[in-house]
Amino acid sequence: MLDARKRQVLFAIVQDYIQTAEPIGSRTIAKRHALGVSPATIRNEMADLEELGFLAQPHTSAGRIPSERGYRFYVDAIEELPVLTAVDAEIVKRQLGGILRGQQTMLDALARLVSSLTNYTSIVVGPEQQLACLRLMQAIPLDESRAVLMLVLDTGMVANEVLALPPGLTMYDLLAFCNYVNYHYGGTSLGRLKAMNFEAYAGRFHAGAQAVEQAMDSLIAGLSRSDGERVVLGGATNIMNQPEFRDIAKLRAIMRVLDEHELVLRLVTSVRGASASVSIGSENAVEALRDCSLITATYQLSGGQTGHISVLGPTRMEYARVIALLNYVTKLVSQA
Repeated sequence: MLDARKRQVLFAIVQDYIQTAEPIGSRTIAKRHALGVSPATIRNEMADLEELGFLAQPHTSAGRIPSERGYRFYVDAIEELPVLTAVDAEIVKRQLGGILRGQQTMLDALARLVSSLTNYTSIVVGPEQQLACLRLMQAIPLDESRAVLMLVLDTGMVANEVLALPPGLTMYDLLAFCNYVNYHYGGTSLGRLKAMNFEAYAGRFHAGAQAVEQAMDSLIAGLSRSDGERVVLGGATNIMNQPEFRDIAKLRAIMRVLDEHELVLRLVTSVRGASASVSIGSENAVEALRDCSLITATYQLSGGQTGHISVLGPTRMEYARVIALLNYVTKLVSQA
């Protein structure tokens, strides 16, 4: 569609505009990029690119900015190429290792990590909770009369419940109950766990049976998040730092969308495929996001459940770096 020189000029404008947020002129391109042609030749190529719909000219400037079509051409050309820098890769590997080994919710930590590395807004969607499986149940003594019961799912979700030990129920009994649950129900989906009846085993505790059953019910209920609660945002206010969104009305519209987790869930989970997917401007189904780009990648846990990590920013986004980052993060999460 475009000859080599037009591609060079287009890519130079896209890359410079991503960095500066200012319209790019022919003299700027000639100075910054070794294209081997004069500013006049570059100016002619820019005029052709504008006529073809790859560039736009703001009314107040002699420079050009990429159009949606220009961004799309650029993204399609570089989508398979981005590789994360060694510095970024080391940061991700180090921080992600701590996240995956820890017992804090993985979703919140992933959202913070991605937003801090990109300076955009991140969206992390956990797997459907009813399909998540039990990894571990633990009992941790607090003192002679209290203990913490903990359920850990393979998605990284954790629920805790403080249990006051009634007369006749010992810490040994609780540990035995945890061993029983881990042995018989480890790897069982949360949906099936909800239907389980632990009364027969808990009944062995006599006076403590009701307390144990109630604690189990509370733990399972705490992990049975609604669809909207599967959505976690990181750096939601980062969008405010972009010059494109100084318009308060436009910014409010975007923030309202981010507040509607069910809507965000539908947007993000519509993406399928192993590598990052990019929606630019009007390719987004929601009107308020027509000045944004959304990049989404999918991860898969060992049990087969899938989740998604997205980055939302202006159409003037660092596509190559964000695509490389999301592909790397989802790869590491999937391999954990």
